[in-house]
Amino acid sequence: MANGELQHAILVAARAYQGRTDRQGEPYVAHAVRVMLDVEGDDARAVAILHDAIEWGTMTPQSLLGEHFSPAVVAAVDALTKRDDEPLEQAMARIRADALAARVKRADLRDNAQQWRLDAMPDPETRDRMLAHYRRAAELLGTTLDEICGRAVG
Repeated sequence: MANGELQHAILVAARAYQGRTDRQGEPYVAHAVRVMLDVEGDDARAVAILHDAIEWGTMTPQSLLGEHFSPAVVAAVDALTKRDDEPLEQAMARIRADALAARVKRADLRDNAQQWRLDAMPDPETRDRMLAHYRRAAELLGTTLDEICGRAVG
């Protein structure tokens, strides 16, 4: 992927996340940028900035293809997109099967488990529920959240 394509991914993501906020009330695009900066390589960075563009943004796999992203980038973003009523085990199996998606998912979990983000959750029940979800997702990726973060979490 040429550098211009990564710039295009950033612009598409900014448009897809426009007006959206995360659980902490912050602009959603900020999370996507942090995940992007946590991975190496233009393809991984394009996937990272777009990783929630379908689930939390306004994109579809077809619209990403229409933006001329490579099939590998679109496939990884699609793999990272949770389906309605899908068990976590099924979602993580799909992510594990795509090396690019798995790299980005680890960065996504690392950002989601930042202490300041956990502390900013709306209530302790949400924080505990999300932390348990992140821990289980890491286990299903074949690792632990502490290992992904390089520190004890929670």
